[in-house]
Amino acid sequence: MSRQYRDNRLALDTSLSVLEDAAMGAFNAGWDAYPPGALCVVRSQRYGHAPVEREALIVGTTVDLHVTCNGKPWASVSVRTKNLKTGKYRVFYPSVEVAGMPSIRVEGGDS
Repeated sequence: MSRQYRDNRLALDTSLSVLEDAAMGAFNAGWDAYPPGALCVVRSQRYGHAPVEREALIVGTTVDLHVTCNGKPWASVSVRTKNLKTGKYRVFYPSVEVAGMPSIRVEGGDS
């Protein structure tokens, strides 16, 4: 969207600025919580089987900004990981729980 178009419509420019600020805040929070290059533990479970935890490397963190029908922004985070044992890639969503625990957690400390 051109700067001239936004300048001619101040209400639109103000609304877009609020959304841009929300997007940057969500992006920064997502990258702080799940930084690419960090080691993590991912948890998954197939139907009828016990939960499995594996060590993985965070390859990328994606933050998507959404807007509700009444105009309120909200964000979702997805984390792309690489399994250190098999080398396979998979996407995890921190908001999803597996058997009462988060599906992904970043390992702290010097490990």
